Amino acid sequence: MMPHTHTHTHTKEPDDLLRLIQFCKTVQSADIDPFELDVKSSLSILKAYIKRWKSIDDLLLDGEAISELTKVIELQCKWIRDRAASFYIDPALIELKLRLMEPVQLASVLLKAWHPIVSLDSLTTERLKQSIEYWNALLPLCERRSALEAEPIPEAGVLGLNDLLSLRILSQTEFKEELASVENELKMRGKTEYYDFVYDTDNFEDSVRKAYLTSYLVSEGRAELDIEPLEEKIFITHGQREGVANRSVPLALSYEDWLKWNRKKRQEQNAK
Repeated sequence: MMPHTHTHTHTKEPDDLLRLIQFCKTVQSADIDPFELDVKSSLSILKAYIKRWKSIDDLLLDGEAISELTKVIELQCKWIRDRAASFYIDPALIELKLRLMEPVQLASVLLKAWHPIVSLDSLTTERLKQSIEYWNALLPLCERRSALEAEPIPEAGVLGLNDLLSLRILSQTEFKEELASVENELKMRGKTEYYDFVYDTDNFEDSVRKAYLTSYLVSEGRAELDIEPLEEKIFITHGQREGVANRSVPLALSYEDWLKWNRKKRQEQNAK
């Protein structure tokens, strides 16, 4: 029995089709304008080979060419979408339009599109003259510096209890009496908001005095500040504290805030 042998007729792969596939792959992998490929001519090449395909390999080659060509067409679509989204205009078209415009038209377009973020006002001749006269009338810098250094600059400081007593702003007896009064009021109130405590006076001067006496109680450990950052409030409580390290907490007082606090208090009382 003679064995059967099968023979297949292979069509030689055309060079122009292989070049088409290779060029499509180059367009996808490199930064090349996808419109460098003429899609219409490429389809004509594929159409010319339709009747010549005889084997599976021929059909696979044809399918690969169509697949690669489709990918390039997709890149062309993406290119158009990107340019349309960014209002892209061909640079050559812009250059041509600029060359055709008159200088007056160019100047008008520039003024409409010009949005400076910094402006500079020019000095008039008169103002420039005044500035020169002012500069020439100034004393030399060395003389001005010596004049400034001749006057001592007062240094900032803190007035303590002894300073107040030595200046006779308070006597020892008055201080003890007022301190006891503030301490008793704090005992009666219990835990209270700091500004509600110090602003509850008939005038702003009394609030300043009360704040000073309150700070003395805190520094002596006879009262404690409780700061609640989430609520942005400061509370003060009377009580003896032992073994607690002192800390300095700057608290601002202002006449405007005192007025606002008192107006709010009167409104609440009237509402009741």
